[in-house]
Amino acid sequence: MTFFNLRNIRMKNNFHILLLALVAISFYACLGNKKETATDSAVTTASAKQPIDTADARLAKDLSNFCTSQIEAAQLAETKASTKKVKAFAKENVKIYTELSNHLNSIAEEYAIKLPAEPLAMAKENIQKLSAIKEASFDHAYLLQMLKDHNAMIRENNAAKNIHCMPLKIFVGSNQAVIIKQAYAISDLKDKTP
Repeated sequence: MTFFNLRNIRMKNNFHILLLALVAISFYACLGNKKETATDSAVTTASAKQPIDTADARLAKDLSNFCTSQIEAAQLAETKASTKKVKAFAKENVKIYTELSNHLNSIAEEYAIKLPAEPLAMAKENIQKLSAIKEASFDHAYLLQMLKDHNAMIRENNAAKNIHCMPLKIFVGSNQAVIIKQAYAISDLKDKTP
C-alpha cells in the first residue's frame, strides 16, 4: 500500500513539474508572439485593406447615396415643411440616416470602398425640385419623394441576396427593418398630410 502511495505522490509531483514547465513555455511563447503580432498588425494595417466583391461595393455606394439624399432632403424639410409632424419626422430622419451613414462609412473604410462624396445627380435634382415647391405643397411632395426613395432602396436590398462581405450583409440585414419602418411611417404621415 505504501508503494502505491509513494508512486502516486511521485506521479503527482512529476505531473505538477510538467504542468509548470508547459505554463512557462506557453508564457514565454506568448511574450515572443506578442512582439511579432504587434509589428505584423502595424504592417497589415498600413499596407492592405480587405478585398470586396464588385456587387457588394456597388450596393454600399447605393446605400451611401440613399443615406446622403435622405439626410439632405430631411434637412430641407426641417426648415421648409409647414406642419410640425413633418418637421419632427424630418429631424428624426436626419438622425437615423446620419447614424446609418456613419456605420456604412466605417465598413467602407475597412474594405477600401470609395463611397461617393456627393449625392447622385438625380438626387440633387430631386432636392432642387423640392426646394422650389411652395410651402403649402412641400410637405406632401417631400413625403412622396421619400416614400419613392425608400421603396427603391427596399427593392434593391431585397434583390441583394448574395452579399459576400459579412459586415455589409449584417448592415443590410439589420437596417432593412429600419428602412421599412421609415417607409411605413412616411406612408402613414403622407395620408395625414394635405
